[in-house]
Amino acid sequence: MGHVRYYGDSKPGRDVRPTWAPGNAIVLSEFVQHRSNDRDARMRAAPLLFFEGLVHEGHAKGFWRFIGVGVLERAERVTQIDRHGVLFVNYAFDCALVDLSPENLQLSWDWIAARRDPSKSLEACLDLAPEGWRRWVEGGAGTLERVRQTIARYRVLRPTDQRPEAGSPAASALSAVVSHYKTGGDWIGVGEHRFEGMASEIVGTHLSEKGTYRRGWITKRGGDGGIDFVGRVDLGSPDAALQLVVLGQAKCKAGEAPATGGLDLARTVSRLSRGWVGAFVTTGYFTEQSQREVGADRFPLLLINGRQVGETVVRNAAVRGLDVPAYIKSVDDEYDGLLSGRLPEEILGDGLQAT
Repeated sequence: MGHVRYYGDSKPGRDVRPTWAPGNAIVLSEFVQHRSNDRDARMRAAPLLFFEGLVHEGHAKGFWRFIGVGVLERAERVTQIDRHGVLFVNYAFDCALVDLSPENLQLSWDWIAARRDPSKSLEACLDLAPEGWRRWVEGGAGTLERVRQTIARYRVLRPTDQRPEAGSPAASALSAVVSHYKTGGDWIGVGEHRFEGMASEIVGTHLSEKGTYRRGWITKRGGDGGIDFVGRVDLGSPDAALQLVVLGQAKCKAGEAPATGGLDLARTVSRLSRGWVGAFVTTGYFTEQSQREVGADRFPLLLINGRQVGETVVRNAAVRGLDVPAYIKSVDDEYDGLLSGRLPEEILGDGLQAT
């Protein structure tokens, strides 16, 4: 995801500071330029070129593959251990790879040659640099996330890809869901907040494809802290299962409004403890920016959009032998019995029924 961690050249057995190792000294001097708030300093910063050695059947082939050009983000001292068990102090450098998509993933070596030519001005050299590098020089650290190389962009769905095809069974099912929960349906007590029960059901369907999902409860309104339902995924055999807490949030949206902004997604993630996962279900869609933020930060968050809601409702209704309206009502009838004020971690070890 546009990140490289490089360990410096300090070695065990040297009676010197890690800052005195030649490679560390050079990179640390560049770190000052790369992290500067001054444009002129950033323009003087040397681009970092990353390569990886090609290995075949455990042996290096003597060839190198170009990975990209990067910017130093942070430096920290670390303790390492060599193959003989000897501890030593070194530096680790975190670097951001600059997106080369505007250059069709090609780096102009004329730029590198110009940087080595003392007769060339820095401004003239900058004209030859990749677009992402030029934007970083102009904007500094605040632009890094916008110019960082992102390999997994194919996973970002456009709003149109998150809506069911017009006239399809999934579109009719999604419309029925929104009508039932958003407008109140035909009986008293049905409201938008009760979509949490349907969202829990849909998450269970998706997660059960790769494991065993066990429904927990729906959190009581007013004190849920941004979490609408709790579940659990069991991976492995019954006598040696890995249990993961699932915290979910649900948003029933009418029309073609986006589900939420990145702030609401971050709020869900902030409630996760180590080893927990999140799920966010909406009848609308997720903006491309919010999807990128989830992907770039590697949040353990399942995003289920309106198209997936409609398709899942159609499938679950068929499995139960019901039409869509009857299926929606049957799920909603379970809502009150699922309400609980228990803490999420209490779901671990419970003998819950699998869905």
